[in-house]
Amino acid sequence: MPATGPTRPGFPRTRIALGAIVAALLAPPAAATEFGALAPFLSAPSGPVQAKSLDGAPLTISPEPGRVTLVHFFASWCEPCKDELPSLAAFAKARSDTIRFIGVNVAEPASRAKTFAARFDLPGAVALDEDKTITTAFHVRGLPATVVLSPDGRTALAAAGPLDWTSPKLAETLDGLAR
Repeated sequence: MPATGPTRPGFPRTRIALGAIVAALLAPPAAATEFGALAPFLSAPSGPVQAKSLDGAPLTISPEPGRVTLVHFFASWCEPCKDELPSLAAFAKARSDTIRFIGVNVAEPASRAKTFAARFDLPGAVALDEDKTITTAFHVRGLPATVVLSPDGRTALAAAGPLDWTSPKLAETLDGLAR
């Protein structure tokens, strides 16, 4: 009778290789990083992403000369988003001369997105992403998420999960991109 299962020659290696392939396919587009930390973002869109703001006006998400573009993805049902947004809003307001903030409300109706954004007095435009077009373009797989584009468009950083917007290291990183 032929060997089956774990006793079959080569089975553990095949299983490990298959597991590695699946893990690679499911890995986030950013470089390996711990949850809630900025890391190089290897899958930023190659050009501008068109969106509509909460008031229906056209909005282009792209690098802006002279300022870092901080694109932040959130939703009203996301508890970590609710916890993070007050410190993020304060951070972005304090650096409005060097940081362009764009919020992206994911998969919610405009009325809910407007109410939620107003609650936090966000310092910039908020895009409505009801169909997840923007989320898909930026390869976002969970909330909250942040993508940072340098003014020249060459450097992109990303974070999955909430960030500590009071961190001197985070401020130093983003301030450095603005120079």
